[in-house]
Amino acid sequence: MKLIAVSCLLMFNIMFGRAINPIPQKWEIKKYGNTILINAGILEQKLNCLGQEFSSQLFVDGNRLNEENTGEIQVTFRKALPNTEPEGIAYSSESGVEQADAVKNQTDALSVKKKQNTMEQVVQWTDSICISKENFGRVFNKSSSQISEPEKGTRLVTISYTSELIMAGVSLEINYEIYTGYPAIRKWVKFYNRGSQWLKISDLMLEKLNLSNKYAHNTLLTPNSRNIDPSIMAFSDATASAGIISASEIPSRLRHLSIDGTSGYNSDFFEWVLGPGESFRSEPVFIFAFSGASYPTVSAVSTALDRCVESGFHTFMNRHILRPVSQRKSIAPVFCTWTNYSAAINDSNMHVAADLASRIGFKCFQLDAGWSDTGPKGGWAVTTPKPNLQNFKDLSGLSKYIRSENMKTGLWFSVFINELEVDRNMKGPGLYSLPLIRRAGGLGLSFCYAKSREKYVNEIVYLHKTYLVDYFKQDLSNVCYGDIARGHESRTLKESYLRGLRGLLATQDEIHRQAPDVWLQLSHEIYWETPGPEADIAVLQHVDSYHSAPNEYWGAGNRSKPVTPSWKYNVDSLKQKLIQGAFRARNLLYAHRGLPLDRVEVFGAVTTNFNGSLTPEIQDRQICSWLAGAPISFSGDLGSLTAANIQCYSDRFKMLDNLQQKYGIYAEFQFSGVPVPTDEGWNWWGKLNDQGCGAVVVLRGSAGADMQKVNIPWVKSKKIYQLKGMLSHKDLGTYSGNQLIDGKLALSLSPFGQEIIQVSLKSATPVKQ
Repeated sequence: MKLIAVSCLLMFNIMFGRAINPIPQKWEIKKYGNTILINAGILEQKLNCLGQEFSSQLFVDGNRLNEENTGEIQVTFRKALPNTEPEGIAYSSESGVEQADAVKNQTDALSVKKKQNTMEQVVQWTDSICISKENFGRVFNKSSSQISEPEKGTRLVTISYTSELIMAGVSLEINYEIYTGYPAIRKWVKFYNRGSQWLKISDLMLEKLNLSNKYAHNTLLTPNSRNIDPSIMAFSDATASAGIISASEIPSRLRHLSIDGTSGYNSDFFEWVLGPGESFRSEPVFIFAFSGASYPTVSAVSTALDRCVESGFHTFMNRHILRPVSQRKSIAPVFCTWTNYSAAINDSNMHVAADLASRIGFKCFQLDAGWSDTGPKGGWAVTTPKPNLQNFKDLSGLSKYIRSENMKTGLWFSVFINELEVDRNMKGPGLYSLPLIRRAGGLGLSFCYAKSREKYVNEIVYLHKTYLVDYFKQDLSNVCYGDIARGHESRTLKESYLRGLRGLLATQDEIHRQAPDVWLQLSHEIYWETPGPEADIAVLQHVDSYHSAPNEYWGAGNRSKPVTPSWKYNVDSLKQKLIQGAFRARNLLYAHRGLPLDRVEVFGAVTTNFNGSLTPEIQDRQICSWLAGAPISFSGDLGSLTAANIQCYSDRFKMLDNLQQKYGIYAEFQFSGVPVPTDEGWNWWGKLNDQGCGAVVVLRGSAGADMQKVNIPWVKSKKIYQLKGMLSHKDLGTYSGNQLIDGKLALSLSPFGQEIIQVSLKSATPVKQ
């Protein structure tokens, strides 16, 4: 263990911006009487766990972060009256939810009518008891602990508690896991009901940091929007030089992560019924420490927090938390048919679009809504595993044509099944949620029922095998409305939210198991509502990419119709909207910087040209803006593009593919020590590998100086680099790493200009002075 810790020290200090410390950091868990000490490098937690009070203290680099001992868990129990399992509701043709399409401020929205549910359950919940730091030891009066090594490089302590009096038959496990080389502590709990009483748990909080004022400054590393909490938030001192990153693996709207450091479940949407002999395991949460100097650069301030996020934190996430994605499944760049085509697609116009997409250089061509047979009286929102034979007489032939053009075939897939084809006389529960969720002749499929999940998985795998489909966009809202159908797994409406999300994510795991080469994308709509959540940790543990909210169509004109000469749009206005769309995309991607941005889809770069609205300069701005992540979201009327548009996209995608093949730029994103996204002055970011090679993307807004010193802090100081402007085709010269770090590179751009700088290693030669 000592050898492992010492060998990780250099890597640790480099990743977290710390000076080399002669005392090796430790990764170990030890028990001292009533105290358990967890050491994870610079992160240390002392658990006072075997007495009347269960609390902890938190330290980073020896400095205490919380003013007082913090409670490690809070939960409320209630008893069922009568003492029996809650029963779901029987089928009724009456809708619980009616959905209709809507558009608001260039964004897809949803008009929802909810009917009052008068079908109350018989079971009531009484005798609530809230368990917190103060009364924990009185409720759970018997405890033990075990330290283990689940796998090489990890340490785990499991602290077990049993209630023999107040909550007789209830026991609890609290788990803390550390990973050699990373200043991280991951935590989850598991409840057991070994008694005869039916119980319900709610108000479950897994972490209450109670940080001192010094470390109470917070920074969002994923967005906080639409009343859905972020999944990653940092807490630090005023200069962001020391603190912790708090991260939650709880999915979607079920997550609570607040600016006071409390992490757990959203009490408005979470509860769990715990019957005799049943257990409940929570999703994990974790903290990750950082410490180092924050200092000015020639253009901004480089903080220890930013350097940690773009290096050590991302490495930890990719190695231990998120689902790995194989490079052989690469799909970028992706074209989606939704914008300007809507559901009005057919074999003829898709052959034309596929031909254009291939000439442009797209690697994946995704057919959106409209390809599927929706059944009797079914609207566009319904999908079946059968093609719409009226519009697609030979879907296999179209897919083969797409593949012959060196693209992967993608399909849109919905959670709505045809209402008239549902067998309500089948033995056992129905496949749909209750109360009924209706949209365009369809019923919402339940993810709280094994047979429904099996149907969903089987149909996607069938489409993959039958039509050679390698990419699926999964869409529309269902889970957020709940499901208490009799015979389904959820016993209360509120319990169904987490069961539904877990069921949805479980289908992704099973599809991946049966069809490992398939790329699975979930939309924000299927992950909750329309518009829905931004990307989070939980979803990227199960899918390859996530379509973040909202859907936007800036500059697309009539976004549901192809371009026609009769359009009355102002060309200059469309140009401004296209530029605005590009800025909004890179701003939203930056807001997700705690996650791997190449797996976050921001919809979408509009490929629509009306009377010259889409200029080559705007195309370049799209390419640069979406390159904060990867070019996985382009959509629009390809038939409206000029030969110059097609050639521009083609040239740029070839350039990106070359950079990706050489340096793996899509998976990289460096942002420390440089300006944040803006459409006024200058801003830039890195897409560099561990040798400092790759691309630097530079944009100028409406203002700023004509010439800007561009520092590149992420190169190796002792290396020599050759720089080339990939858009301007200019040789920008040879520089040492130190010169690039110090901002010796000066770049000139016009207002709303942009450049992609290739950074490559060069053998020792004279460099610019």
